[in-house]
Amino acid sequence: MTKAVQVNDNALALAEYKLDGGQVLNNNTVKNYLVRGNGNITDQETLMFIELCKAQHLNPFLNEAYLIKFGTSPANIVVGKDVFVKRANRNEHFEGMRSGIIVERDGNLVEIEGSVKLKKDILIGGWCEVHRNDRKFPIKSSVALEEYSKSQSTWKTMPMVMLKKCAMVTALREAFPEDLQGLYDSCEIKEVPDKLPTKEVVIGKATSEQKRKLLAMAEVKGLYNHEDAKNTEKLEYFCSSNGYDLKDLKFEEVDELLQLLTNYEPVQDVDYTEEPIEETEDNGQIEGQQVMDM
Repeated sequence: MTKAVQVNDNALALAEYKLDGGQVLNNNTVKNYLVRGNGNITDQETLMFIELCKAQHLNPFLNEAYLIKFGTSPANIVVGKDVFVKRANRNEHFEGMRSGIIVERDGNLVEIEGSVKLKKDILIGGWCEVHRNDRKFPIKSSVALEEYSKSQSTWKTMPMVMLKKCAMVTALREAFPEDLQGLYDSCEIKEVPDKLPTKEVVIGKATSEQKRKLLAMAEVKGLYNHEDAKNTEKLEYFCSSNGYDLKDLKFEEVDELLQLLTNYEPVQDVDYTEEPIEETEDNGQIEGQQVMDM
């Protein structure tokens, strides 16, 4: 092992952040619970995430921060919009903000406060202005739809809300760099999962990603159907038959269950067709049937 690699391993092993709630943020908890996407994060990315959470006092177990990684692309550290708003409200110089959308109406650009437009309006972008009591002018940010619009479902169904959000986090970061430097919301990231975590992460429990893998394998084996997602009866029976509780799976149990599912061979339905019983001409008795003497 080279000296550089050894130093990196030592730094990762020592990297730890104990949160107010008692949880400990380290290499294992980050990689096992706090990564979204289909990529494998590197040790360096894990280390950067831990150090950022420590420096910015973020609790990723309350979804204040998480990592997004797809394939071999660099990981993105993402925080929720609420973090931006809470940090701004804690700053003594914050005096409020206004935000909304930008539309084209009758050939003119119009700024609308909020996220409601007329049917004839053409959506162009979003805007936000943040007021500080130590600045003469507000800090204003405008963002364009064409630069932010993505294929995720939220952008397709709520483009006005998303544009307003993008403008807001951009303006807040510019207004309070000492509080929000290096922090980005998911709306600013090029590629994000359609569903981001909303529930508190519980250490020891199976993660959402693990459960998705389990359901996918169960469907291959005929124990689950995503079109009838609420019906997990077959999978629950399979789990209980092997000593597991599907509704209370532990993190370390998922790999064991996946292995059991991989080896599981579904029972094929037997095509049983009853052969007709032939009658003999001997008094209409069925062949093979004994005649009882009366």
